[in-house]
Parts: sequence; C-alpha cells; structure tokens
Amino acid sequence: MLVEFDNISDASRIWIYASPIFLDNENQSYISKLLSNHLDTWQAHQVSLTAALTILENHFIIIALDENIAGASGCSIDSLQHKIQEIENYLAVSLTNRLNVFCIVDDKIKCIPSSELSKFVNKETLFYDLTIQKKCDLSTYLKPIKEGWCSRLIK
Repeated sequence: MLVEFDNISDASRIWIYASPIFLDNENQSYISKLLSNHLDTWQAHQVSLTAALTILENHFIIIALDENIAGASGCSIDSLQHKIQEIENYLAVSLTNRLNVFCIVDDKIKCIPSSELSKFVNKETLFYDLTIQKKCDLSTYLKPIKEGWCSRLIK
C-alpha cells in the first residue's frame, strides 16, 4: 500500500537511489509513476507492504517501508530492484553505484567518484550520507565530510 511520504513512520526503513544526473520534471514523473504503481501493490509473502516514495534535491529517489506493519522479504526487495533497473535503463545511468559521493560544490550537487574525492573537496565540504537506513535520519543526511564515512578518503 502506497502512502504519502510525510505520513509514513519516521522509524521506517529507507532505500536511497542516487542519480548522477539532475532529474527534471519529465524524469521525475516517469520515476514516480513507475514506482508508485509498484509500491501500491508491493507485497512480501502475500502481505501488503506499507511504503512511500519521494524524490529529494532532484537527485535522490527514496523508498520508505514501515516495517512495524510488515517487513520486506528477499523476493519483495528483488522486485523493487527490478523496478530500479528499469529506471536505470530508461535514464541510462546507475542509481546504485556506491562508489560515487554526492557533494555540494559551487552551490550545486556534484557526483564525484570516491577515488577522485580529494581533488574536488575538503573535510568541510557538505555531502549526502546515503548510508542512512531510517527515515528519521534524512534530517541529518547532509553533513560535512569530516562527520561521515568518506572522511577517510580525504587527505
């Protein structure tokens, strides 16, 4: 069952898919329609899952699942991944490349390969911590690199 993102529990588990390209209105409409249709009938072992969707900063596709109602299964997560792959094919980008770091550089979101991070940023640069796992953590997912997992990549 699809619910409004603002109405799903803050304790909900989240998955973040990051687009290296700016998602314009047309792309966001395609993504929202595809994922909303999937999430509205998403199930684990014939039990309806309560989920929500949002796209933040024109780059981050976020799926939330209220596991207090029912948790995902391997098959249900696989079905979601197949939808993400459809989006990746449509956009011709990878949404699951965890070797990319998304930072604020010159007041814009820049996708930087982790191997090149130190060329473009410093420990004070703000980055989006896509490793968070709960909806409540979205309020602090933008933080200085020095406070995140990628601080060890900056010399």
